[in-house]
Amino acid sequence: MKNEYLISQLAHVELISPKLEETVKFMKEMIGLEVTERVGQSVYMRAWNDYFHHSLKITEGEQAGLGHIGFRATGPEGLERAVKIIESTGLGEGWIDGEQGHGAAYRFKTPGGHTAEVFWDVEWYQAPEEMRSKWKNRAQKIVRRGVGAKRIDHVTCASPDTPADREFFQYIGFRFHEGIYTSVTERELGAWLAVSNLSHEIAFLNPDPNIPRGTMHHLAYAVDSREEILMAADTLIDYGYKLEGGPDRHALAEGFYLYVREPGGNLIELYALSHLIFAPDWGPFKWKIEENPNSAWSDANIMIPLDDKHVKTK
Repeated sequence: MKNEYLISQLAHVELISPKLEETVKFMKEMIGLEVTERVGQSVYMRAWNDYFHHSLKITEGEQAGLGHIGFRATGPEGLERAVKIIESTGLGEGWIDGEQGHGAAYRFKTPGGHTAEVFWDVEWYQAPEEMRSKWKNRAQKIVRRGVGAKRIDHVTCASPDTPADREFFQYIGFRFHEGIYTSVTERELGAWLAVSNLSHEIAFLNPDPNIPRGTMHHLAYAVDSREEILMAADTLIDYGYKLEGGPDRHALAEGFYLYVREPGGNLIELYALSHLIFAPDWGPFKWKIEENPNSAWSDANIMIPLDDKHVKTK
């Protein structure tokens, strides 16, 4: 499949939390994010080297989950072309005027029911004088509060139909880098996709045959080293949080990681040193389920079913 360069990056993710203030406090004090703005029942946040107004929007709601995913286009022409392609699939929902941090955005649903949007006009974060970095190419001074996460990295969605979601994102310009398959039926359980040289900016998993449409698996923020992953584990445990996976190293994508659930119920991953991909024709590399691509070091597997009997058949 030929890829058109229409989407430039993952820009932000909206999480729904039934415990808004507790979630905001956790993301600020433990993960190290900064509050940019509060509007109504939503709080906008960013890591210290996220360049836009926000990379995370937290909105109060009845239960934890995904609000929407925001992608930035490659430019006005890329946005126009992306919208035409999305409309041709029948998954488009139409334009919104924009909100805090960005201009007009085109909303759509993924085949798996996840709400997403694409836009071009964006508000670049402007640090106040006391937070401006000596390095002109940094968004602001380093923040070492809690984990001190550096930037948004990726979002992973639970999908009732991984191949359909993967094909849709390839259609709008994402490259399919790696996937997970069952051994017997070779059903596709997971797909990792990106538009940049990151290993993935979005991934899809089918961990449960009855997964509700529009479900998120986790949101990931990046740190720079595996030592920071280990220090994050110490910090989170010391403050009373239970790790739900890791510290460990993924086999697929190679990143060092840990998972922790924030007080509102959403799963957060901290992520470091995944491989970078520069060749446009790299992969896709296909992993079998028994190879346990989630962990290079152990038998831990919290992301995907362990055998074919757990996988929904068409």
